[in-house]
Amino acid sequence: MFKFKNWGIAAALALSTAAAMASNFRAADQVYLPIGGHIQGGGALFVSDVFLSNLSTDTVTVSIIFSSGPAGAIQTNFPQITLAPNERKELPDFFSTNLSLTNNLGVVIFNACKQGADCGPLTQDASGFSPNYRNISVESRIFSTISGVPGTTGQDIPGMPWYSFVTMDQAATGLDKVFITGIRNTSAYRTNIGFVNASQYSKDMQLKATLFSSTGAVLGTYTETLGPLGQAQRSVGSIFPAFPTAATSTGAWVQIEQIASNPTSDAPQGCTTTGCPAFFAYGSQLDNISGDPTTLEAQYFKPLTDAQILAIYPTTAGKSAVRRVARH
Repeated sequence: MFKFKNWGIAAALALSTAAAMASNFRAADQVYLPIGGHIQGGGALFVSDVFLSNLSTDTVTVSIIFSSGPAGAIQTNFPQITLAPNERKELPDFFSTNLSLTNNLGVVIFNACKQGADCGPLTQDASGFSPNYRNISVESRIFSTISGVPGTTGQDIPGMPWYSFVTMDQAATGLDKVFITGIRNTSAYRTNIGFVNASQYSKDMQLKATLFSSTGAVLGTYTETLGPLGQAQRSVGSIFPAFPTAATSTGAWVQIEQIASNPTSDAPQGCTTTGCPAFFAYGSQLDNISGDPTTLEAQYFKPLTDAQILAIYPTTAGKSAVRRVARH
């Protein structure tokens, strides 16, 4: 089993290009799937297919951490997955086939290491990095089937690299909160909001969700408390009970931010003050007639800075400066 990175350096990286990158930067040695499962619910069976990509020229072994529920019921005793150099592997019904879990829903963390090498604490530097880490990417489709009804309905759930988390430690840079837009709660649509405590060293994490109308009026607030690696998915109608009768039930959006966090007793150096708090959030909008879902990704309020854009598209070695390529 791999140990988690030292989250002190992770918080520092939130200042850099990495944490604020565009959403298609998915490669990392540690990737979170914020929701997945194999579970019966509401007359339907929900199943996750997972797609792993080895982005290195080495064979890698991938270890799994699974956590479910707000308190964070953590399991780690799963077989490792081996990927050949540059291999892409499709894992249908991942929970049942690879984890032997058939009544579970939660967050999955994938950790990749060079095969035959040690990625444990003895190989890591003071910032928690090991030279034996290797990059992977993770994609998934979670879909439902209803007995007697042909076909499935499903949605893409992308794996999130560890460095793209949100943290209250970066309030000064504006990277402490995110928003989810496209919130609907009508006779035609409903919406769920997912909360994930990304830190193994943060307990009693409080995530505050504020619901706004399309014009910025506050329609309600809600606080979710999570244990280490805890996760919860709530319907908008249940956490914002006034929303169904509010004057505006479309065009709404939710802001999510951390307001409290405490360290666990085993928090490493650098995480002993607040537990190196970090979280992910997502939305899922569902059609009430067809059941068809749409993933609503959380977004930072801030764009990339000029310096961050130049870090991604450097002008060294005679390259011209990156510029807009459509008329403004």
